[in-house]
Amino acid sequence: MTTMSPFVHLHTRSHYSLLEALPKIKELVSHVKAMGMDAVALTDNGTLYGSIEFYEKAKDAGIKPIIGMDAYLAREGRHFKRARIDTKPNRLVLLAQNEEGYRNLIALSSIGFLEGFYYKPRVDKEVLRTYAQGLIALSGGHQGEIDEHLHLGRFDEAKAAARAYQDLFGEGNFYLELVDRPEIAEQQSTNARLIDLSRETGIPLVATKNSFYLKPDDVEAWKILNCIKGAKTLDQFDRQNQYDYDASVVSGEYMAERFADVPEAIENTHVIAERCHLELTLGAWNFPNFEIPSDKSFREVLTERATRQLAEKEGPLTSAMNERLDYELNI
Repeated sequence: MTTMSPFVHLHTRSHYSLLEALPKIKELVSHVKAMGMDAVALTDNGTLYGSIEFYEKAKDAGIKPIIGMDAYLAREGRHFKRARIDTKPNRLVLLAQNEEGYRNLIALSSIGFLEGFYYKPRVDKEVLRTYAQGLIALSGGHQGEIDEHLHLGRFDEAKAAARAYQDLFGEGNFYLELVDRPEIAEQQSTNARLIDLSRETGIPLVATKNSFYLKPDDVEAWKILNCIKGAKTLDQFDRQNQYDYDASVVSGEYMAERFADVPEAIENTHVIAERCHLELTLGAWNFPNFEIPSDKSFREVLTERATRQLAEKEGPLTSAMNERLDYELNI
């Protein structure tokens, strides 16, 4: 009989994090179930591509699915697209507590691609304020804004940022993320400062592994994936020593041992999992509702909008364009 795990993975990716992570959805779900876990979060990078497949596969396996996203956060605003400045966004993990949170995740992902895309689909704090309801946020680990401040010795700035995120998401909906990266001395120091920050601000801690593949033996395949992404050879990557650490989906017992000095960070993984109650109705049509002026028909409004958008994209419309538009609208 499998013993229930003391830990829930809340920062985990699948192959839908394109060229960045390995796990197939079914394999991820089977892996966490074999380790005695009853819930897992999927937090792919900037996207929700795998969310429905994940939801269905997890439900079928008796695992509670927590749909989330590892969001790219523009440093000064999603509309800034400057070389060497806006190519390195911060990170923030967002988890849907309920249907409202899931819909807000969809909105944030869409805005990231449609308005904030610059190498990555980025959002900013302005849109986060609009779509924060129903979400639980984790500080993002070593690429998060708070960790960055702490790594540079800016404790006061880190504290101000933490309180700003707490205000944005609401008290109890923001957690300081302790990432297990034992091979990086700076991360251990940063984790110690995060614990200090939690004690000063009352913002709770949560432990994560920040996983990109399932088992330690997968690391070579992951290196090759990143070589493809960066157009590098394995020798080049090994010389840079970028990926010399374990980013697998580890056991709960391992995580409990790693964070034995802060057991609340482990306990809070279950607290968060228990707070996430998303039930999706799948297999039914869900059409959007559009408000149509009383003096116009749906057809008239559609024709007006299509004509306006075509002109914005192509300039003055030719007779051939108008004929094609009429053809498309009459299908």
